[in-house]
Amino acid sequence: MMFPAFPIATASPSAAATAVGESAATATQEFIFGAPEWLWLLLLLPPLLLLRRRSGTAASLLHPTLHFVSEQLRRPATLAGRLGPICLSLAAATLIIALARPQWRNTYEEQKVSGIDIMLACDLSGSMAEADMVFNVRDNRNRLRRTAVDRLTAARHVLKEFISGRPNDRIGLVAFAGKAKLCSPLTLDHGIVRYVIDQFYLAHPGGFGEPARPGYIEQDGTAIGSAIASAATRLNERQETKSKVIILVTDGVNNSGSISPIEAARQAAELGIKIFTIAIGRDERLSRYTANIDTFDEATLQEIAQLTGGRFYRASSGAGLLKAFASIDRLEKTDVKRRTLQSYDELFPWPLGASVLLLTLGCLLNFTRPRPAP
Repeated sequence: MMFPAFPIATASPSAAATAVGESAATATQEFIFGAPEWLWLLLLLPPLLLLRRRSGTAASLLHPTLHFVSEQLRRPATLAGRLGPICLSLAAATLIIALARPQWRNTYEEQKVSGIDIMLACDLSGSMAEADMVFNVRDNRNRLRRTAVDRLTAARHVLKEFISGRPNDRIGLVAFAGKAKLCSPLTLDHGIVRYVIDQFYLAHPGGFGEPARPGYIEQDGTAIGSAIASAATRLNERQETKSKVIILVTDGVNNSGSISPIEAARQAAELGIKIFTIAIGRDERLSRYTANIDTFDEATLQEIAQLTGGRFYRASSGAGLLKAFASIDRLEKTDVKRRTLQSYDELFPWPLGASVLLLTLGCLLNFTRPRPAP
């Protein structure tokens, strides 16, 4: 026999309350019994009431001349006679409830979150169309298959998974190709950031009767320095945040923009910003987008990470990209402190007082009911 607690009212924090450096509070009130083992005694009351109504043993002496006075020897049934036992039974029940110590348990939980400001910088140059990112996925028959997707599709998937795992951090988004474009400022509304990532698309070269279409960023190229500068500028606007991070995902060499990646990284380091660089895709020297050009500039990406206290990752497959973001997720932890306070409001005086009143009323009714005839 279990007597669970009953939650009465709760107050949950809003999304804005989980902002960086702010506190989120939750108050809960529950009805519980401090000593619930006493409630087992309530099971004894129904059998006792049933036993009380049973007839006694038969008389040891029967005489026909006493039959005419048998009706006079019975105790008359009165309202007092019926209410007295009921009051006494209720008094016993309320006394047992008082012994079980009914209580309101008030729980107050306070959560203080010190989040991280993160700017994501995603490369949208034409080379991101290369379908060389392999993921291991399961088909409808639960068989493991290797599936190749283009670099942008892989980046979109992993970026959204990373965002979903950082609910307490402010996250912003910069896209870059021949120039950098701010797509989302730092925000706790991560649904907006994921939506914008879904809207990324690359240029279409045309052919087979289809017209050429410019990409999400019309100017093709790879402006890594401009992307770092744009992300760092947004991070620097929030002075109260202690930890600031840029995650740069690219598959090319800086060949556009007015600022070099190294210079932008030095300025970011002076602002206390870490940069994690991820080189995505296989290092193929020749393609229709990067003919006769080195696909990656690992030395520059490594130097960017070293200058700012970040790390460089090489992601030549879907699994490698997932591992890179998982590593960043472990390194940049959000500081969450929780404090729980509990208080109890004793309610036993109420059933105890009711028990005393019912006991007094039951005794008075038993004393005032008529006596049997002589």
